[in-house]
Amino acid sequence: MKTRMFFAALAAAVALVACGGSDGGAGFVTLPPPDQNAPPPPPPPPPQQTNAKVSGRVTNALDGQGVAQVTVAAAGVSAVTGDDGSYSLAEIPPNASVLLSFSKAGMVPQSRATAALSGSGASTVVNVPMLPVAVTETFDGQSAHDVVVPGSTAMVRVSANSLRRPDGSAPGGLVTARVTPIAPASDVNVMPGNYLAATDGGSAPMESFGALDASFTDADGTPLNLAAGTSATVRIAPSSRAGTLPPSVPLFFYNTATGLWVQEGSATLQGTAPNQYYEGTVTHFTTWNADQIYNTVRINGCVQDATGARVAGALVASEGKSYTGQATALTNANGEFSVAVKRTSSAFVVATTASEISNAPTVNVADEDVPLGSCLELTRSALSIKLTWGERPRDLDSHTLGANADEHVYYSDKGSLAAAPFIALDVDDVDSFGPEVTTFAKLAKNRTYRFYIRNFSGTFDPGQTGSPARVEVSNRGAQTVFSPPAGESNSTDYWHVFDVRTDEACNASIVPVQQFLADPPVSLDTSGNAQYCN
Repeated sequence: MKTRMFFAALAAAVALVACGGSDGGAGFVTLPPPDQNAPPPPPPPPPQQTNAKVSGRVTNALDGQGVAQVTVAAAGVSAVTGDDGSYSLAEIPPNASVLLSFSKAGMVPQSRATAALSGSGASTVVNVPMLPVAVTETFDGQSAHDVVVPGSTAMVRVSANSLRRPDGSAPGGLVTARVTPIAPASDVNVMPGNYLAATDGGSAPMESFGALDASFTDADGTPLNLAAGTSATVRIAPSSRAGTLPPSVPLFFYNTATGLWVQEGSATLQGTAPNQYYEGTVTHFTTWNADQIYNTVRINGCVQDATGARVAGALVASEGKSYTGQATALTNANGEFSVAVKRTSSAFVVATTASEISNAPTVNVADEDVPLGSCLELTRSALSIKLTWGERPRDLDSHTLGANADEHVYYSDKGSLAAAPFIALDVDDVDSFGPEVTTFAKLAKNRTYRFYIRNFSGTFDPGQTGSPARVEVSNRGAQTVFSPPAGESNSTDYWHVFDVRTDEACNASIVPVQQFLADPPVSLDTSGNAQYCN
């Protein structure tokens, strides 16, 4: 009964609304019919996106000095490096990744793909070393000519009348050749690109055994390349962290449009050590690399900050110790990563953000994926030191003097990141090239730390200067690179590279020292109980 009364009342109310009521006394208003010609309401505005930013510093790979007036270009925007080599590209549309190019007359062109920049306002830091051109010489292009790099087995041999301008015409006047060997075993970052080779399925990581950049211009500065149907011979000086060199390897050239290496031809190992070289035939000039794609396994792990919170979007890099190569991955929303390494090898992994850096543990892998024992931890100090060198001297050692007089971190006492001195030698190396990596977890207030290198081998043919040794310091995202100064002799085993000075807030300043010494430097801090910043 109550149900019938409810629906009857509802029907009466609907009828009253439909009729519009009488003279308004019932409180209802008659609505006009909708205007069929009225434009639809505008859509809501899209969420505002902020462009991505890429910044960094360009350094001379030989002496670590900043390189000014380098043109840096990516995604249709460009900038020029300042006096200290720094640059910033702030108008990059958010994207999965962008390919950066670095160019300057007299320097070997560089290129690097960034990590993902898909988020609004994303930013990343890309520091790159550039090599000065090793040999520049002029010759008559109508004659055959060998461009030989002094002090190296690297060479380019061109046949008579084999060079042409882009329109196919012969070069005007004399030809200028620019040839530079690239030695990635001493510094993996000198290689253009990201150690990725083009494959049918996309890309695959590769290891290098040395590379060579070659370019030619005529008297007008017009680029030249090999005429159709002709070829040239290249010799690539070997550079590898592997124990043995393969007798033959594929040749790859760098595609500047894709950022990938493309296989074309092969090279065979010739000569007698230490004067060996990979020789092959090429049909065009660019950067050529003696490489091979390797079978991979993966290191799986996580990244956290100093409080233990997981960090998304951190860049994790693996770098070979027993091979010359590198791979990268980004952490997911849970701070987890999976990064490729060469199967049956030794490598180290490190995580970075725009202003922080983690510890760098060494991982030995076999034929299966390896879980990292604990999360990589981004340090509060964000200070890290990386030492690399050449094949000789066989063993260089990193030494760090801590905040207290009795704190000495080196191969015999590798320190600790969890307790004082809050410094650890994460990666040690005893058989050429390096790297050795020293990480600081915390810094003490108003203290002076010291970093120096010992030539443990005691050999000077060459010494640290001729090797050459290279020290790369990362201090809250800012990079400083050191190369050996003048003054090395057979009695100077020690290279005092720099000091680190801290203030009351534990902000660190890198203070160059750059001295060769017969005896190791001593600590400046003789009192105990250093006060560390949390």
